[in-house]
Amino acid sequence: MHVSSDAHILVIAPDPAGVADLLLVLRTSFARISYALDAQQGLARCQSLQPDFVLSEYHLPRLRGDTFMRMLRANPQTASIPVVFLSAVLCADSQLMALRSGARDFIAYQTNVQLVLERIRLHLGLREVPPDSVALIQDRMLEACEVPCVRHYLVGAVQQHVRDNLSAYLTAESLAELFGTTCRRLNELFKASCGLTVHDYVRSSRMSYAMQLLRQTDMAVTNVAEESGYVNPANFATAFRQYSGLSPSVYRQRNSTNI
Repeated sequence: MHVSSDAHILVIAPDPAGVADLLLVLRTSFARISYALDAQQGLARCQSLQPDFVLSEYHLPRLRGDTFMRMLRANPQTASIPVVFLSAVLCADSQLMALRSGARDFIAYQTNVQLVLERIRLHLGLREVPPDSVALIQDRMLEACEVPCVRHYLVGAVQQHVRDNLSAYLTAESLAELFGTTCRRLNELFKASCGLTVHDYVRSSRMSYAMQLLRQTDMAVTNVAEESGYVNPANFATAFRQYSGLSPSVYRQRNSTNI
């Protein structure tokens, strides 16, 4: 067998048969190929095996690709691993979310396997930071995480997901299920990291965003409520008053900037 690279590639796909041709080409082109069936297994193997490159389906069981990327990037031990996503459906929104979350590329399943191979080689050759620098950065990030309280990588990933999806349905239970943990465990991590429960963090993030919209736009209060994750404007007004001490309209009058 001719191996053209000593790189270690991790492939993440729920159906091995669906990527059989690709796996065959990879095994004849790279020194080591590892496999994971879902995002959680992939995250664990990224941390334990430290592959040089990850090739993953975007639509994974339980975790979407961009959420997987945020968890990977939030962990200092896996933050520098390059990732390319595969998808049977090329949706512009999915591509944008994947690239904005840190993925290197987004490739259609229909792409010739040899072209996929060349894209992998290209990205392996485009490592932006020398290995010594990556190690130094990771050491510093780990030191920063240790004082004064431990910031678990999962907390950072969940917080980013919340900030990116404030208008969506967000509860401790739904977030715990999405990120493959328990509600109790997630709340414990949040309290240790930032002193808030998941519910309080979501509420605070929504209120901060609502305040920003009220200050900087002329958006109707009902639309501000919707953008901030409140279906019922009356519930939004009550929550806003409890949080800020003012109604949304009064807050806007006192704090609005020139639009």
